[in-house]
Amino acid sequence: MSRRPCAILFAFGVIAINSTMPRIAFLLLILPALLLSACAHRYRVQGLVLDVNHSDHTMIVSHRAIPGYMDAMAMPFRVRTVSELNSVKPGDQVEFQLVVKRRTSLAERVRAGTSAEVANAARGEAPLPLPTPVDKLALGTPVPDFQLINQSARVIRLSDFGGRIVAVNFIYTRCPLPEVCPRLSANFAHLQRRFRQQMGKDLILLSITLDSTHDTSAVLAAYAKRWGVGEGWQFLTGDSADIQRIANHFGLVYWPEDGLLTHTSQTGIIGRDGRLAALIEGSSYEEDQLGDLIARQLEVSHDSNRHALGVAR
Repeated sequence: MSRRPCAILFAFGVIAINSTMPRIAFLLLILPALLLSACAHRYRVQGLVLDVNHSDHTMIVSHRAIPGYMDAMAMPFRVRTVSELNSVKPGDQVEFQLVVKRRTSLAERVRAGTSAEVANAARGEAPLPLPTPVDKLALGTPVPDFQLINQSARVIRLSDFGGRIVAVNFIYTRCPLPEVCPRLSANFAHLQRRFRQQMGKDLILLSITLDSTHDTSAVLAAYAKRWGVGEGWQFLTGDSADIQRIANHFGLVYWPEDGLLTHTSQTGIIGRDGRLAALIEGSSYEEDQLGDLIARQLEVSHDSNRHALGVAR
């Protein structure tokens, strides 16, 4: 309901008070307040889920700007019933209606999943069927160790980065689509700038090529230079079977087509404990949303470590 109808209802209530008998004046006195409290403003919200708290009925979302209401930011949104959060998880694209009343706000009609799933749900269409690797990891599952070669031709293992947040994406240097691999690399470049103090020490970025035959260490070194890669960001290549196994763990599907590679886009976030903390499917998220997800993981892991130290003492 817009502001104007609310004002009309308020005026109607005041007029009614002035025109009714004294014995019901008290009841009519509270009518305008009741009418105003029933007025609600509704906004369409799109964003990326950073965290879900079932006990508080809330999800933390890094959302895009909401025209006429608020700028883009990360904040918690409350739902009416906890069941509405059952299918919502960190890394999901989410779309919902924000209902704002005088003293409360609620997220309603929550749709979450990949960007394609959310868009299809909004149109009432079925998602495009794609095979899901049988060994795709569930959130909270330990990520198996792997060994690959970086742009400096050094052996790199996932276990080398224990105790740090690790973000993993999949690219290939000949990718012709600006909205896919170049955008994924640009998002990591943004992370490198935003978290320059944490890079290497608390945060590691791993970009794994899907085209290991072409993308040798030398090719990746030139590609890394193009993106201004510094400490903590590694471009990795290796045996194609090893890369296929790693891609499967993150739910990525790819296949050769007309001399190029067709692939889905997955960005995985591994927590300090080595478990898969979030999985973003698709490349349509905004760079600040990915940054907010990393910031959330750094904050949560910092609080957990501080709590553990307190218990130890």
